[in-house]
Amino acid sequence: MKSRRSFFAVSLPCVIGIVALLSAGTAIAAGPQHAILYSFTGLSDGGSPMAGLILDSTGALYGTGESGGNYDSCNEGGACGVVFKLTPPSQGRGVWSESVLYEFQYQDPYPPNSNLVFDPAGNIYGATAGGGTFLYQLSEPSGTWTLNSVYGSGTYGTVASPILDKQGNLYTTVEFTPQSRPTFNNGMVLELTPQSNGSCTQTTLYAFAGGNDGSGPTGGVIADPAGNLYGTTVGGGSGSQCGTVFQLSRVNGVWTETVLHVFTGSDGCFPYAGVIRDSKGNLYGTTYNGGVGVCSNQCGVVFELSPPAVKGGEWTESTLHTFTNNDGANPFAGLAMDSAGSLYGTTPRGGNGPCEPKGIGCGTVFRLTPPSKTGGVWSHIFYSFQGPEGSGPYGNLVLDQSKGAAYGTTLGGGAKGFGTVFQFTR
Repeated sequence: MKSRRSFFAVSLPCVIGIVALLSAGTAIAAGPQHAILYSFTGLSDGGSPMAGLILDSTGALYGTGESGGNYDSCNEGGACGVVFKLTPPSQGRGVWSESVLYEFQYQDPYPPNSNLVFDPAGNIYGATAGGGTFLYQLSEPSGTWTLNSVYGSGTYGTVASPILDKQGNLYTTVEFTPQSRPTFNNGMVLELTPQSNGSCTQTTLYAFAGGNDGSGPTGGVIADPAGNLYGTTVGGGSGSQCGTVFQLSRVNGVWTETVLHVFTGSDGCFPYAGVIRDSKGNLYGTTYNGGVGVCSNQCGVVFELSPPAVKGGEWTESTLHTFTNNDGANPFAGLAMDSAGSLYGTTPRGGNGPCEPKGIGCGTVFRLTPPSKTGGVWSHIFYSFQGPEGSGPYGNLVLDQSKGAAYGTTLGGGAKGFGTVFQFTR
């Protein structure tokens, strides 16, 4: 795991989603410094970044744009999106430089819309949202990045960013089950095992039935040190069909699902993103809707799930924050956590920005700080985008411990309206 690009652990036992840690009191503290690192033009440099970023050991950032790229080789004069790299300046206050690693072609699966993941060899994995949704690998065997298809679902939907174990196996979620299994159309958790000829063997660890067990896993999975997998479903569960948080455990070679929590609406609804896990085994995540507040469909929540004190007991769900639109609305991405236990995230809507339609807001970046005493209230601070510096941050934040910085993307806004890469520093 000493690749020049491998800044964070990607092995199965690690905590995926907490890609780097900040020291206490950093990032969006009082008086944060906000900067636009890059503003996309929507042309050959790409544009409309839906997903968040990843970070390598040199401090470079990698991400995807759903638009832009080569207009002559995609969709009869269109553009299918890009994978890009932002390289920091050699001097601290210089300009970041953007380079395109890969322009998606018409024959490729496209557009790219997921977070990226490095493997120990420096290959990049990501997913696309087009017909026959794909998981792809980008490799650089001879100085040029080449795309290889790892998995194709055969249907529309979301394939999440994978995690990798020490053997190089990939684990991901598929929102809709492939057309080859039409009677199971509620999604699945998938393992992909690389073969010597470059192909992957597919194993379905769990196929959702669409009832109490959940439906539509869109957020991927994480793993604990014991190898148990955790994720969310955006639908299913009993009652309100607001989704679930689940655990998959392997017993005698068979993977078994346990539903840890069913959302009811007042405690959240529609968790599009997955969860992150702290050292005590608590899980944290967001829901796009739900909560109790002034929003017409409710503006979503940040939640915590705590494991039972006794094995086999019930997990406890706590709502850490309910969004009110003024302070953000409809969190779509997952969270990041610093070493002090503060949580960082984005909302694509809400805040006091002037974006249309009127009152919807341009989105926010937020931090939730845990209380000093058990049972206290988490404090919430946020930054509202105004449009020129970006709007609609749909992706998660990535934190850099060495610089005390948080990085993210906006889908729109910026100088040309095709989104930005931004930075908050302490």
